[in-house]
Amino acid sequence: MRALLACSVLLFSACADAQRPPLTAPYRAGEPLVQEQALVGLAPDGSAAAVQLIDAEGAPPRLELLAFDAGGGQTRRLVAAPESIARAAARRLRENGRRATPLLAGIAAEEWPAALPVAAAAGFAPQAPAPPEPGTRRWPVIGAPGAGSMPLVVRTGLRGGEPRALALLLGERPGGEVVGDEVELARQPIVGIPIEGELWLGHGTAWLLSGSVAGGEPLRRAVGLRRGSLARGEAQIHNGHGYADYSAGDLASARREFDRAIAADPRFVDALYNAASTAALEGRPAEAIAYLRRAVEVDARRVQVLGRDDDDLKVLRRRPEVRALLGMKRAPPETSEEGKER
Repeated sequence: MRALLACSVLLFSACADAQRPPLTAPYRAGEPLVQEQALVGLAPDGSAAAVQLIDAEGAPPRLELLAFDAGGGQTRRLVAAPESIARAAARRLRENGRRATPLLAGIAAEEWPAALPVAAAAGFAPQAPAPPEPGTRRWPVIGAPGAGSMPLVVRTGLRGGEPRALALLLGERPGGEVVGDEVELARQPIVGIPIEGELWLGHGTAWLLSGSVAGGEPLRRAVGLRRGSLARGEAQIHNGHGYADYSAGDLASARREFDRAIAADPRFVDALYNAASTAALEGRPAEAIAYLRRAVEVDARRVQVLGRDDDDLKVLRRRPEVRALLGMKRAPPETSEEGKER
C-alpha cells in the first residue's frame, strides 16, 4: 500500500470559483479592487447559482450570474447585467466595502432583481444558508448511510501561513465535540480582516461564502464561494482510519473502513486502491482485481504509478490482466525471480 492516506487539503481545484476571470491589465494596482460573489440558488444536484461583481479601475464593472457545478466542472455564465446596473451595484459596494460582512446579495437583489428569474429558470431555487449550532461556527451533518451514517461536524477555522486562510473542515463528532480525524474541504485566502460569511449544505456539497477586506487605501475586497465535497471528506476520514488499521496489521478492520470510504464516495481512487491492496493481502484476488478496475476507471495514471512496485500486489502482478491494468507490457523482475525460486 502506497501513501494512500489521502491529503486532507482540497485546494483550489475544488473551489467554486476556480474559473474566475483573471484580474490582469488594465487593472491598476493603486486603485480600488473589488471582487465579490453571492449565492442566489441551489440545484437539486447541489450545483449553485451566484452573482459576481468585479470592479477595478481601468475597466467597466462586470456583474454576472454564474452557474457553479457541484462536481467541480466548468463554470457557466447564465447572463450579464447591463453596464448601468453593474455600475450602480459597484458604487454601492464601494461605499460600504469596509464592512466585514457579505454585501452583494442584498445589493444585487435591489439593483438586479431580473437575475433571480433567470436562475430559477435554469433550475436554481433560492435557499437560506444553513444555521450553525448556537454560538458556534459548527454545522452538524450525518454521513452516508452506506458508510454507517456517522455523525460529523462541519466547521470553519482560521489557518496560519502566508497568506492566512479560512478553512472549511469536516470532522467526527461522536460526543458532540470536534475530535478525531479532521479533513479540510476547502480554503479561502485571507488578506486583512476576515469575512466569515455563510454556509449552504445540499446534496453532499458545501458552499462556503467567505473572504476578507484589507486595511488601508485603496479598497481591496474579495468575497467568494468555495466548494467542498462532504462525500469526499467523509471518505477521507474512513480511508485514514483504514490506513491506520492496515499499518497496525488489522486487515479486517482496514477492509471495513475502506469499504465505508467507498460507500461514501464511490469514485475516491485512494480508497479503491487501498481496498484492492487489502483484498490481495487477504488472498481474495478476484475482489482485489475488481477494485483495481474501478480505481483505473477513475484515475488510471495514479493507479499505475502506485501499483507497479507495490509489494501488496506482487502476487497479482503475475496475472496478465493485472499487468494490463497497471500499464506493464511484461512481467516485472520480481516475478521472474520468484519463478526461479519455485
